[in-house]
Amino acid sequence: MHNDEERLYDPNDEDFENGVAQNIDATSTTTETPQTTPNGHDDSHSSSNSDSTLPSVEGQQVIKHRFFILEPAVFLVFLAMYLSGTVYQNQLLYQTCIYVFEYNETQCAPLLGVERETEEVKLIETQVQPYVARILMARSLLESIIPAIVSLFIGPWSDKFGRRPIVLTTFTGYLTGSIILTFLSFIATKTVVSPWIFLLSSVPSVLSGGTCALITGIYCYISDVAKEKARALRMVLNEASLCTGMMIGNVVSGYLYAATNTVTVFAISSGLMLLALIYVVIFVIESLRPDQIHSGSKIREFFRFDLVKDLVRTCLKRRPNYDRSIIWLTMMALTIAIFTMEGDSNVTYLFVRKQFEWTLKDFSMFNAARIVVQIIGSVVGMFVLRRLLKFSITSMNMIAIASCVLESTVRATAIYWWELYVGLTLGFMRGIMGPMSRAILSHVAPATEVGKIFALTTSLESLSPLIAAPLYTIVYNATLAYHPGLFNFISAGLYLLCFTFISIIFGIQKSLGHTATYQAISS
Repeated sequence: MHNDEERLYDPNDEDFENGVAQNIDATSTTTETPQTTPNGHDDSHSSSNSDSTLPSVEGQQVIKHRFFILEPAVFLVFLAMYLSGTVYQNQLLYQTCIYVFEYNETQCAPLLGVERETEEVKLIETQVQPYVARILMARSLLESIIPAIVSLFIGPWSDKFGRRPIVLTTFTGYLTGSIILTFLSFIATKTVVSPWIFLLSSVPSVLSGGTCALITGIYCYISDVAKEKARALRMVLNEASLCTGMMIGNVVSGYLYAATNTVTVFAISSGLMLLALIYVVIFVIESLRPDQIHSGSKIREFFRFDLVKDLVRTCLKRRPNYDRSIIWLTMMALTIAIFTMEGDSNVTYLFVRKQFEWTLKDFSMFNAARIVVQIIGSVVGMFVLRRLLKFSITSMNMIAIASCVLESTVRATAIYWWELYVGLTLGFMRGIMGPMSRAILSHVAPATEVGKIFALTTSLESLSPLIAAPLYTIVYNATLAYHPGLFNFISAGLYLLCFTFISIIFGIQKSLGHTATYQAISS
């Protein structure tokens, strides 16, 4: 990773010299001669307020002692989310057992996932799981519909008013939801409550845009500040920080839960989210220059429907060569991949409990191992395949999706628990699919349209659970008695479809590799 300080950078400005800090991870196009407009006027500093708003060396804007690094905050947020994620599902199992099916505490206690189950408890869980799957499906729908709508406004809005407000708002939503979850779990220790009441904890993050808004803000931010050649690597490093948070959260979750209780785990999760919010407030600065940010009411401008129309026009408009086709093929591959991941995550924990009698610790260790392999595979793959062997972005993407196909196929046919570990080993490159796909979009789309295209992409991704959650839940419940892992065949087939889409892009890139855009995604 780069160790130098990073600063805001205008692609049309001159390079800094004579001791001025180097630009790291910023747009790479520079010029040393004044540019002219078609009318022949000097346009090297065309912004009307550049001289007044950009304290400078030779008229350039410098922001010293600040870093364009979001990774620590992303790490903390996903650490908090995965620290409480599986505990949340166990709490739903327990509350459903107590409240809905009216078993006593002794009978329902093993559903908390701390101890092994008896044959009696296994029969109880067979009753409880389908009901909990419906609650999780409702949560997925809740966390998909509103964020998908919000995301359509976020991209155009952030192009006008900046990326930092989006990140701050989503972090605040996650923190508020975590505090509500802690409060509800405390109430549940005093009295029996409906498991449905826990859905209230999702409301703040949903209203703030949820993961949909967070991903849009993060990747728009990276596109603003990352050099063209370093953009894919920077996105992979961001994904690595995300996965590291997931891994540590999964590992610590089981042990922390066994040593403490639900309320303590949720309270610690809230504390981590608070730290992430404080980090963003103090250290993360706006990636757009002051002269690029519009004036006016940010709230009123957010709900302008003409911005959504402009977003749709941007994504549908005709483009040179096959750029529009590449954009839509990439967007569909990302959407289907998220569809598959959301469907998997909705029933995988229930699957391993039923098929292999795993406890929370067993599942946490498996997820941790999966993420470690994924991080190592992603980082090593980037440096060995991309840096040393010069594999293209599209080639890396195809390898990543092939890894997903292999892992899902092995999981679908697994009879013994150790076969799941074989599958995760085969899926070692899956972690770079998202970053590589977004890198393709950032190269094909002009800088002024990246926010809009990312926004529509994340909106489609957010809508995918509307179908994924019901589909996977229905399939899982229907096959629970004789083949709980059958849903993994659906995943393998969908990943194969993604592979087909990226293969088409690879073919286009090979046939039209002489254009600048295709050289970028093939370099």
